[in-house]
Amino acid sequence: MLPRVEYTVTARASPAALWEAFCDLSRLLDRGIYSEATWTEGKPWQVGSRLRYVVVQPVAATVSAVVTLFEPPSKVGLLNHALGVTAQQLVIFTPLDRSNTRVAMAMDPVGEPSTLTAGQISNALEFFTKDALDTMLARCRQTQPPR
Repeated sequence: MLPRVEYTVTARASPAALWEAFCDLSRLLDRGIYSEATWTEGKPWQVGSRLRYVVVQPVAATVSAVVTLFEPPSKVGLLNHALGVTAQQLVIFTPLDRSNTRVAMAMDPVGEPSTLTAGQISNALEFFTKDALDTMLARCRQTQPPR
């Protein structure tokens, strides 16, 4: 059984600002990790909409995902499929006070990896989870006015 992967960050930003940064898929591109992040069905960020990520590293894969939950600016859920594994992803944006927000992401994978070991899949999921939130923070910093 593959273990749950969790990662949490706290930022000096509103849930809405972090939400906007998270929903901007272009933050994932042009860094040598993802070569594509494209909506393939439906309107972006609507329940039932589908997207495809083409991953270059740390493992090469094409991830097919469907939005399962969309409650701006507090929760988003996705179901990701790749390499024989399905991972349920949940991201929760929690205001801590007037100027700080915690963002927590959990990935619950199931299935039998088709080409990689369970350890390789777990390491990749941990990498992608951290990368998703760290790039969200970086994008938010780029778009916020200096304090």
